[in-house]
Amino acid sequence: MPSPPTLENVSISLDSQEPAIALLKFNRPKNANALNVPLVQDYLTALRWTEEEPSVRIIITTGEGKFFTAGLDLLDPTVKSTPGATISDAFISTLSSIHTHLIQTPKLLISAVNGPAPGWGTTHIALSDLVYASPSAFFFTPFVQWGLCAEGCSSSTFWSVMGRQKASALILAGQRMSAEELERAGLVTKVLAEEGFLEGVLGVARGVAGLPEESLRFNKQMLVSKDRREELLRCNEVEMEALREQVRKKESLDAIEGFKRETERKKREKAEKGRL
Repeated sequence: MPSPPTLENVSISLDSQEPAIALLKFNRPKNANALNVPLVQDYLTALRWTEEEPSVRIIITTGEGKFFTAGLDLLDPTVKSTPGATISDAFISTLSSIHTHLIQTPKLLISAVNGPAPGWGTTHIALSDLVYASPSAFFFTPFVQWGLCAEGCSSSTFWSVMGRQKASALILAGQRMSAEELERAGLVTKVLAEEGFLEGVLGVARGVAGLPEESLRFNKQMLVSKDRREELLRCNEVEMEALREQVRKKESLDAIEGFKRETERKKREKAEKGRL
């Protein structure tokens, strides 16, 4: 078995007890694992490696440190590199490719949400087969707040998983929800104890890895049918095209500029307090 590639922003490791399990970790802990272009490119590289490695049957995604992922890093230069847009074309294109991969892979996808997961951390987990969360995890999507739009196929998956009202509370109202609330709603499979959280997820994955391989693959294909995959692929295209339009609109540019000013103000206040 070839060794997994070494990436700066996403780590890849194989479980020592069950090498059919690949563990992918978002690895920008100093930035709360927030998404920039290098991170999403590394995540796509990691996903493609797991797809091409035949011995890998189960893929777990989690975060290094206290956060799963803080979502989009709105102030990162790579995210803002397209003139006149709040989010770069390169970022949107790579994110779209990630969604396509998550929709199409026949391998079992597990999200291990180890901490806060705003924005994309909330949306894309609905493309996983199993979602486990720690009690410290919380979820919200500030799309309307930033003048953006739904992504990660959440405009389809949230409705189908949780119903219209919960979907609207997350996407339209931007309400923050706990892991326990989303477990009751159906987006989270189960909330596991904080202590030993990742080991608990690995325990589930090891149990699944011991099941008949072809039967597991076939039953996933039945659960996520060809028609459903095609529907999700279309949804991804629509959402990403809408996002390309939204990031060029004045309300998004104004909202992000306001966020930048507020962030800089808080930094100045913190620095001033540190000098006292």
